[in-house]
Amino acid sequence: MSSRVHLVRLAKATQELTAYVESGGPGPNSREDGRRWPRPTLNVLRGTVFGLALACLIFAASVPRT
Repeated sequence: MSSRVHLVRLAKATQELTAYVESGGPGPNSREDGRRWPRPTLNVLRGTVFGLALACLIFAASVPRT
C-alpha cells in the first residue's frame, strides 16, 4: 500500500473519533465511588528507596564470598 492510502485511513479514523467524542463519548473518566488511593509524599518515596537499598546492602554483605 502506498503512504497515501495510510494517510486517508488515518484521516477517516480521526474524523470518526472526533464525531464519537463530540456526540458524548464514553462518559466521565472517574470511578463511581470517587475514592482513590492518596499519593505518597516525596519523603515516603525516599524512605522506601533507602530501605530497599539498605536491605540489598545487608543481603549482599551476608552472602559468602567464593
